[in-house]
Amino acid sequence: MNNSEFYIGWQPQAPERLAKHNRSIVIALFLLIAGVGTSLALLQRKFSTASFEFGQLTEVKGIYQSFPVPSLKVSTADDVFGNSSFITMPLVGYGKSGAEGVIAQLERNHKFKFDNHEITVKGTLLYSDGKTLLQIDQHDHPLVKVKEAPVYGRKATIAELGTVKLTGEVLDPKCYFGVMKPGHGKPHRDCAIRCIEGGMSPVFYVRNETGETNYYLLLDEAGNKMNGELKDYIAEPVSLEARAVQYDDWIVLYVRRGSIRRTGGLSWFKIKDGDISCGNPSSSLQ
Repeated sequence: MNNSEFYIGWQPQAPERLAKHNRSIVIALFLLIAGVGTSLALLQRKFSTASFEFGQLTEVKGIYQSFPVPSLKVSTADDVFGNSSFITMPLVGYGKSGAEGVIAQLERNHKFKFDNHEITVKGTLLYSDGKTLLQIDQHDHPLVKVKEAPVYGRKATIAELGTVKLTGEVLDPKCYFGVMKPGHGKPHRDCAIRCIEGGMSPVFYVRNETGETNYYLLLDEAGNKMNGELKDYIAEPVSLEARAVQYDDWIVLYVRRGSIRRTGGLSWFKIKDGDISCGNPSSSLQ
């Protein structure tokens, strides 16, 4: 009997064949752990690049429009022919509330409606993925200046895009575009519900098969807010049918009643009529 491989734990060195076997196991376990760790890291979602300029107030001048959502049309640059380009900057309120209450109070103070008037307001910018929003808070005394003569020269560029069927996720834009990370999906569901119930204009997020994203404003068939109807579908993959209309750099979906359905996951939309590009028009405030 060959006892050369017999090993007692208190001996200073294990037999060569046993040591080689143990080394192989350790190396295999190391490679397995490294591979699993790398795979899990690659499968994680990329960290959001959304920004919220907390504590910093910025003055923004633009033409106020209450439809399709409270927003400012902000001039970004003039081309060689002297024509101005604009971005649409939706307004949101402080906390989990929309901007309508703040605007209504300012209108009462000035005794006229701001629609189609050039106003200068100060607020907190939030932005991500080519979209910029502005938070206004009554406590910041947001209204800096208002021109009492309405501006009619700058009209929205409106284009009918047909009837579409989309699959995506209902978001609250304030958290998604800057305030929270993550600002969508199941971890954010409770917060998103409260934000949309508080008056935030809901946004529909769609990602195509190549990873490109697009964002849509949601209204019902008659052009009214539908925040209450969306409560049970927020932060879940859903499909819907709608009439799509381009308003400058945002697309509005007039959602058909009863067309919202839960789905098994996010996927690229199918176009029934018309044509929609999934590319994002640039709307960052430079």
